[in-house]
Amino acid sequence: MSRVYQLILPVFLSIFMSVFIFTASACATAQKPGEVTLAPTLVAEKNSSADAKVVAPALDMAAIVSQQNHRVAGLKIFATRGSAELRWHDENGDHFEQAQVDLAWRNGGDDISLRADKMGERLAWAGANAKQWWLFEPKREPSRLWLGARDRPVPDSLLPFAGPDALLELLAALPWPNTVAIMQESPDNFTAEFVRSPRGKWVKTRVEVPKNSGIPSHIWLLDANGNVLAESELSLPVMAVMNHLPMADRPMVASKITLKSVSNVGVWQIFWDEPGAREDRLKDRLFDLEVIRGVMRPAEVIDLEKGQPKR
Repeated sequence: MSRVYQLILPVFLSIFMSVFIFTASACATAQKPGEVTLAPTLVAEKNSSADAKVVAPALDMAAIVSQQNHRVAGLKIFATRGSAELRWHDENGDHFEQAQVDLAWRNGGDDISLRADKMGERLAWAGANAKQWWLFEPKREPSRLWLGARDRPVPDSLLPFAGPDALLELLAALPWPNTVAIMQESPDNFTAEFVRSPRGKWVKTRVEVPKNSGIPSHIWLLDANGNVLAESELSLPVMAVMNHLPMADRPMVASKITLKSVSNVGVWQIFWDEPGAREDRLKDRLFDLEVIRGVMRPAEVIDLEKGQPKR
């Protein structure tokens, strides 16, 4: 199996996870359920006597969380198509690879479908429901289907914490919890940090949000010690085409996403075309494992929940 193929499949699936935020341990232990905490906010300002840091007006934490969750509520169903570019460096020099991708989800991300193709040839088809994920590798010899519990890391992934929810988090498509720490380190941006349910090594998330747009622009997935596992940069926001929603409720989403793993093996750039909720991209068969299995016909199946090792 080629080096390019070994890189493409794991990273596409690792996009399937989301959770970002680094909540201070004091917040995690001292707060009551549902309580919102605002961290001290400092902005450098000049006064008549000397340069000094003064406390800036407190941000409305409840309003910030409400704004984020209102946007995510408009993403209960979502579908988009675009291109993904991978650049990496190894002992043989610099490399570049490109693929076409189709991403869709329903039920707020409980059901997910992600397909990758190159020159009309399918490289991978990954997906998930509320209980498990799957990954078809048609180019492997022999072709293979992987199965695993939704919160179980994907084998051989460049992002060892990865799973479906990491994708949603890195795309800023998961609602924020009530317990969030907000810090404003500059007049133009603020940072939100919070804890997520553990999924492999990923347990915390940090998000940077420009004040003028209110749309996340940078997301970090962190381990229990605050180390960065992966990050995404979200830019060029556009309004998703959601004809079933009033104009005021149609969410803004990034049309350009840059993904990086802590290993620095490669950097992905993804460009979405016409993100929205087109019915032809949300057909039932795209999310039905048995239907997909009949189409892909893998030669072997590895079910991680049955303790079958990778051969």
